[in-house]
Amino acid sequence: MAEENYHQTIARMRQERAQREHLNRLENIQIDYREAARERDEAAARGDIDEFEMRDTDCEQLEQQWNYYNPPRQQWDPRALEWLKKHQAFRERHGAAADQAILAAHQYATRPRNPNATNPANAGMGLTPNTPAYFEAVQNLLEMYGKDFNGVRFDPSERALTATEAAKISGVSANLYNRALQQVSAQGRLSNQKK
Repeated sequence: MAEENYHQTIARMRQERAQREHLNRLENIQIDYREAARERDEAAARGDIDEFEMRDTDCEQLEQQWNYYNPPRQQWDPRALEWLKKHQAFRERHGAAADQAILAAHQYATRPRNPNATNPANAGMGLTPNTPAYFEAVQNLLEMYGKDFNGVRFDPSERALTATEAAKISGVSANLYNRALQQVSAQGRLSNQKK
């Protein structure tokens, strides 16, 4: 690996400092929150409503600060994760361009229908995300327009099989297939495992 130049070193050090300051800020919020919550609870036990309300307001403000600096992570719908997993070959082949193409197809599929729009950026299909119709539309959009708009080739036939589908094709039960897959994986013989 090449040596860092001066500007890269400064940028790396600034990033490290920003991360440390962020973690310190979160730690201070936790400490302040514990103190405010303790004082609030003590005020409640004494029946001191004014003190209780002031400390509870402090707790609310600290909760807001915590959420600002540590926002909740978006939970992915399991159906979306399964779809992405099935199309892993497409995503691996095109990298970030595949994800951008999927996002563009998602945006068009979910954008409200506007029959009067003359610009495709102002029209959409009005589909609900993570429904069978939505996934079919995303695949169709990628297949028909991926190359022209995003420079990616989407082939729906290269979709990865689920364990149930693979077991059915193999002519064995899903349980037997999964046990065999676990044994092969434990031996490190899967093609996606690093040697």
